[in-house]
Amino acid sequence: MKPIGKITSEDFRSFFLLVLFIAIPFSIAGDDFAIIGLYLVTLYRLIKKQEPWTGAPIIYGMGLMLLGALISSLLSGNVLQSLAYFRNFWRLGLPFLIFFAFRSRPCDRYLNILAVVSSLIAIYAVVQYFTGLDVLRSKAMQAEFRPQEGVWYAVGVFSHHLTYGGVSLMLFTLFLPNIFSQGGSSRQRLLHAGAALCNLAAIVVSMGRSVWLGALTAVGVMVLTFLGLKRSLIVITLLLVLAGGFWMFQSSRENTFLESTALGKRIKSISVESNADRILMWRAAVQVIRDHPILGLGPNRRNVMEPYYSRIARQENHQFQHPPSVGSHNIYLQNWIDFGLLGLLGYLVWWGTLLVQILLTLRQGSIRMQTNAQLSGLLAGLAGIMVAGVFENNFRDGEVQTAILLVMGLSLVLLDRHRQQRVIGNP
Repeated sequence: MKPIGKITSEDFRSFFLLVLFIAIPFSIAGDDFAIIGLYLVTLYRLIKKQEPWTGAPIIYGMGLMLLGALISSLLSGNVLQSLAYFRNFWRLGLPFLIFFAFRSRPCDRYLNILAVVSSLIAIYAVVQYFTGLDVLRSKAMQAEFRPQEGVWYAVGVFSHHLTYGGVSLMLFTLFLPNIFSQGGSSRQRLLHAGAALCNLAAIVVSMGRSVWLGALTAVGVMVLTFLGLKRSLIVITLLLVLAGGFWMFQSSRENTFLESTALGKRIKSISVESNADRILMWRAAVQVIRDHPILGLGPNRRNVMEPYYSRIARQENHQFQHPPSVGSHNIYLQNWIDFGLLGLLGYLVWWGTLLVQILLTLRQGSIRMQTNAQLSGLLAGLAGIMVAGVFENNFRDGEVQTAILLVMGLSLVLLDRHRQQRVIGNP
């Protein structure tokens, strides 16, 4: 152990990184403590000129989104209420904090720790799914995720099953490609394979349909990057035919998997009829956008949506399960409503810039190189969570947001390493 006088800013940063990677699967308080620490350490190093500033194209999309949010706030019906929402943006610097931390150091140790911790939580979630075991939640909160056909929606140690499913989705795609890369030891591959399988199981038992669709999208993206377009089309077509045949076989018989099990019923509920509440929320959001297409309503103004909900409820003779304060269950519609058209465009530019960078990088080398294999997983995770965002406000969820921003930061690190490798290889 170092004497206090010998402890450096890098030592503090290592500590906060360790806290972050341990906390991601189960503690938003730990996440926030680590992020605040990383902000302070990075600011200190920038002031002391120990850390050279390096930007990234995603900052322009971030800036555009924040500008849209600011304009919508200033022109909203309640400026102070809308501006108060800006405190929710404080984590957005995390990708750069991760980039600064790992551009000159390996991240394998931290990923291995994350693999172990997330696997243990996933095993707990599977037990929770079958038994209802929940050592941290109150009975009232446990009842919210009611047993269905003898099983529970697994929440891990979070408070909502979609929160846990969203985090597990990002971790699953973070670990899976490392199994197939040419770098790394066999022990590390085995560890990451176990973590990928555990987090996949967690995705299943979370019973989050949007998360399932996101996971399918992520797997499809990874299949596409590893096999190429032609072979991927053959594989995906074959899987679709098999899935369609299974669905028809199950639908034509009684007491089958889709009819008699909680998991089967949840799969079968992916239909228009079973999602009337969400579809009508989207309709209300679209009507708000039609009336406020440029500026939206401004942040923290969801109470203004109540008349739209009431009108649709009367027209459709429908009782909404979720009030407007919960959000429209679509991150893109919600961003348009809260931040205006400019804010939505900034959000899409932010994500699109990073995805395009990763795609262009993957075209320049073998997909089985360790850096490219990891990038393919990060690309898949971001694509999957974007698809899931069509059905939920996932980026507004603090735990999921932290996992997303971590993946973005690791993407910046790998993109920078790829550029450095090209410079060294092509002087």
